[in-house]
Amino acid sequence: MNLSIVLLGVVKITALILGGIVSLMAYRAYNRTRIAGLQFFAIGLAVITLGTFLVGVFHHIGGASTITGMTLESVIISIGFVVMIYGLDQT
Repeated sequence: MNLSIVLLGVVKITALILGGIVSLMAYRAYNRTRIAGLQFFAIGLAVITLGTFLVGVFHHIGGASTITGMTLESVIISIGFVVMIYGLDQT
C-alpha cells in the first residue's frame, strides 16, 4: 500500500475525530445555553466534518475521479458553511 494513501487516511480520520469533538462541544454548549445559533453551528460543522470524510472514502474506495471528489467536497463544505452562517445570523 502506498505510504501517501495511508497518511491521507490517518489525517482524514484525525480530522473526523477532531471535527466530531468540536461539533459535540458546540451541541453541548447549545444544550446548556439554548442559543439557537450554536445548534446550527454544530450541525454545519458536523456536515462539513462527516461530508469531507465520506467524500474521501467515496473517492478512494468507490473509485470516483479526483475532480468529482473535489467538487463533492466543495459542495458539502459550502452547505455546511451556509448552515453555520444561518445559525450565527440567528443570534
